[in-house]
Amino acid sequence: MIDKVLDKKILLYFTASVIPLLSISIFFADLIISLLSIIFLIFLFKKNISIFYKNSFFLIFLIFYFLCIFSSFLSEDVAFSLKSSLPLIRVVVFIFLLSYLIKKNNDTIDIFYNFIKFTFLFLTLYGILSYFINYRMLFLEDALDLNNIRLTLPFSDEQKLGSYLVRLYGLFFGLHLLKKKKYKFENIFFFILSLMTATVVLLSGERTSLFFLMLFVFISLILLKISFKLKIIYFLPIIFFGFIFLFFNSNLSKRIIFDKNNQISFSQNNIIIFTAQHTAHYKSGLKIFFDKPLIGQGPKMFRKLCKKTDYSVTVVKSNGQRYQGCSSHPHNTYIQLLAESGIVATLIFSLVFFHIIINFIKHFFFLTIRKGKELKNYQVIINLSALITFWPFSPSGNFFNNWMLIIYSLSICLYVNEYFGFKKNNKDKTYFPK
Repeated sequence: MIDKVLDKKILLYFTASVIPLLSISIFFADLIISLLSIIFLIFLFKKNISIFYKNSFFLIFLIFYFLCIFSSFLSEDVAFSLKSSLPLIRVVVFIFLLSYLIKKNNDTIDIFYNFIKFTFLFLTLYGILSYFINYRMLFLEDALDLNNIRLTLPFSDEQKLGSYLVRLYGLFFGLHLLKKKKYKFENIFFFILSLMTATVVLLSGERTSLFFLMLFVFISLILLKISFKLKIIYFLPIIFFGFIFLFFNSNLSKRIIFDKNNQISFSQNNIIIFTAQHTAHYKSGLKIFFDKPLIGQGPKMFRKLCKKTDYSVTVVKSNGQRYQGCSSHPHNTYIQLLAESGIVATLIFSLVFFHIIINFIKHFFFLTIRKGKELKNYQVIINLSALITFWPFSPSGNFFNNWMLIIYSLSICLYVNEYFGFKKNNKDKTYFPK
């Protein structure tokens, strides 16, 4: 019965529906992932569970997972912490389900590409329309303020539209390159939609998302093996329109570039990184980490411990304004993992980051010295998509948040499939890890 379910094309549509649902309803997106993970686990137990045991990515994640569980059991509030650590397993099972479907069904790429294409089209049109409606209203009310230019997801007050688009753009780009059958206008449509995506990321006012977009463009310009002319045609309009928007919209440029809260400064008694508020979070997170460096304080425990006097941090700006370090999370994935899961779990998590960097260094070496091509273009893109997820040097959302975990699973699914996925065994028609 489970075999037939996995062979049905309806399952592909059901799985791909997570992409649009994630932008409008985290509850239904998470529900679908949980159900699919259970179905796939039953299938694995029924068929050949050893395919997980032989997979290096799964084994690495399994160690990371049990370290988080162990940390939860040793935390001050076991039940509270376990609510975040226990469900982590569904994320990696979902990633391997995607890998399984990509290798088993030739329609997976096309179906997923169409879902993400039309989701991006809807969200970019929604974002542009929403921005200009809100901007006009504020302008007429003479109430324009740099804090009023943030774009939200549809049917939500979550200011994550830019983050959604930039984190899943690598998946969109990768699927476009992998799609074998393209209509004549497909490349033109992809280019226009890419330009619209970059515009909405800029208009969203999310500085981290804009940084990731710039990182994506910069690395693509260097590492993609395409003609210089094609790079100019594709990437120059994105950069040009970005400068146009910033130049003619002082409200937007004030927030992204000239906001006085954005700073990196070093003085004898005070260090400010990104903003004073971020710095306070980071210092509080590191205080919590140094108290239990090996195993951490337990997933989701930062929000409780930062209220205590021992971990309390106050950062004072030069103008005397004070910022407290307590929040739901430290606003940096690696500092959060250090504080809540310990140094061992953090080092394991960072292995993917180093693997991606090594891939890029080797590819750059071949491009510049041997004039070869170590990575194919789609491999460059899927590595870039994963790099954004594992990037350590920028503010980030709550790692154990359901929305972030699903975003992460989608953005790295092609990367995992390429390097740690399943390959077909012609003798018994089953799938085994590479």
